[in-house]
Amino acid sequence: MKRIIYLIIIGIFIASFQTKAQDIPQIKLDSLKMKLETLFMKDQIFRRMYKDVEKRYGQESDEIEYFWEVVEKQDKVLEKEVVAIIEKYGWLGISQVGRLANTTIWGVLQHGSVASKEKYAPLLKESVLLKESQPKHYARLIDRMLINSDKPQLYGSQFEYGLDGKATFFPIKDPETVNKRRQDLGLNTIQEFAKQKGIELGVVLKTK
Repeated sequence: MKRIIYLIIIGIFIASFQTKAQDIPQIKLDSLKMKLETLFMKDQIFRRMYKDVEKRYGQESDEIEYFWEVVEKQDKVLEKEVVAIIEKYGWLGISQVGRLANTTIWGVLQHGSVASKEKYAPLLKESVLLKESQPKHYARLIDRMLINSDKPQLYGSQFEYGLDGKATFFPIKDPETVNKRRQDLGLNTIQEFAKQKGIELGVVLKTK
């Protein structure tokens, strides 16, 4: 009974945002597109500098610690701006604001708080199922939350490099059915993904 009530609430929540998104004038969408693309640049600029800063000052230096403090402060500012857009206009799809601006919404939330990820993940999934957002974004959002909570991931989007330089997946929940979950979301098989990324599979999976 509780699950039914929860699903009804989520459904109403998603529907309200879909209505908002459908009523936005084109001139406003163009403005939102430009704003989101600017936020994307702000989100990425420091992260693209990270390797250079680390190489110059060292991984354990005061400089690199301060660098990440600056990044975290900016992440909070950007998250606040993106959340304000979602609250007012819903999860803006690719057909509304383009691929880059749509990616910005996910990207900023990916670097944001757990609370924001949990609150808006259902909207991203709905957008994915409508083919208005990229499936890999939802998979990475959910899997990162699970990994950060020391839980096995659902879609197999997260992996790490060992000391030998080889990439391996973080633990995957029920790996024998991961391809079904990936298929339902619109992703390719875990085998194809592993081959593309050069990842050691390391688990027994069903191919169908």
